[in-house]
Amino acid sequence: MIVRLEKGLQQVVELVWTKTRNSSDPSLIFNPSGRIPFLLLGDDVGFEDTDVIIDYFDNLSAPSRYVAPPGLAYWPFRRAQATARSMLDGVSVWAREILRPEDQQSPQIIEHERLRAERLADYFEKAVAVPPLAFEPEKQSLNIPQLILFCALDTERRNPQFDWRSTRPALCHWHEIMISKPSVRNSLPK
Repeated sequence: MIVRLEKGLQQVVELVWTKTRNSSDPSLIFNPSGRIPFLLLGDDVGFEDTDVIIDYFDNLSAPSRYVAPPGLAYWPFRRAQATARSMLDGVSVWAREILRPEDQQSPQIIEHERLRAERLADYFEKAVAVPPLAFEPEKQSLNIPQLILFCALDTERRNPQFDWRSTRPALCHWHEIMISKPSVRNSLPK
């Protein structure tokens, strides 16, 4: 959503809302895994996975802004991307688990993901101060690790138990800077 706005693709990329885990969803013909986000092209070919879709959007119009940097900055960038992805994957599992009927929830999974989220939030409390996560909107455009970390933190809307704010002022400040970016703010539900 953010990259769609950043790259000015609102007129090119139509949003279609779907409910996941619906075995009768007609989109499963094109998207057999049922994972979202999913990008369906005009020839009935599609892509799943945020990173792939970002790369596709980035290549639709110049300049490319979401590629990993070359040289010495490459590995810190990829590490931040993978660590942010770990947080997003974990908090997503946690959010899905607490949405299940209470008698079907796994307390072990919930606790495992809660503890992982706490450790990662502590890690990101320090990591947001340095590249590639440090963000100065007037000097740089967004990058993939920043986008993924923002999405991970944003899961708090669906999981009020995910309290990353109370003891992490640097992460709160970083999140406020991200929200100040119109493409980020306009990607959120109203």
